[in-house]
Amino acid sequence: MNEAKSMNVNLMSRIGVCGFICLAITLGLAGISYAELPKVIGDWEDSNDGWMVDPEALSVTTAKAVRENATLGNYSYKVFANPEWQKTITRDFSGDANLLAALGKAAQLKVDVTLKAKEWSMGAGWAKAIECIIVRDDKNDWQQIEPTTEQGEISWDGSADKTVTVTFDIPPQTPPNLTKGIIILITNYQDVNTAGNFYFDNVRLLGAAEPNQPKEAAKPVEPNKPKEPNKPASPAK
Repeated sequence: MNEAKSMNVNLMSRIGVCGFICLAITLGLAGISYAELPKVIGDWEDSNDGWMVDPEALSVTTAKAVRENATLGNYSYKVFANPEWQKTITRDFSGDANLLAALGKAAQLKVDVTLKAKEWSMGAGWAKAIECIIVRDDKNDWQQIEPTTEQGEISWDGSADKTVTVTFDIPPQTPPNLTKGIIILITNYQDVNTAGNFYFDNVRLLGAAEPNQPKEAAKPVEPNKPKEPNKPASPAK
């Protein structure tokens, strides 16, 4: 009987140790921060969301959150910049582990841009909703990334209001655990009579698209069975 009691004590002790180890692992994992995508990094609801005029932008460049032309929530970021290729606004992720993890994991960046016809007089000129983005991180201090959205969708003749979602493919980051991350939005327009503003909203990082799930194979249709021929009627007896 003492032997059986000893075995029970040992078993309970092992269960207790296992439970402690499992709890320790669970608590350890709970302390690890994982990036969740998609992640909105600019919606400007009552704040600048960490965005600012790029330090290297020209002095005429301005940016502020406004309650108009929003595509997410109620606010957008109203930006004015000089003509031609210009750095406008930037967001520095440095020091924010969650944002750096999101950038390291992201496969795409999308940004909504609105242009208002009443603000612009195009003349013989042209404008783009956005030209490109610059990503600066541990991998490269200058990655100029062109949009994958068709240029016909990005270009604008000023004849009517335009809102477009522009997509950029983010190259894999090496290493993915970044310590530095900066995104800069670049605008471009030329030869217009009067320049208006760019309204940016819903800037978000996205992961790789999930693969399409294979469709279930259609079951073969069973061929129609031939009907049995009618049996001849038995002759009357």
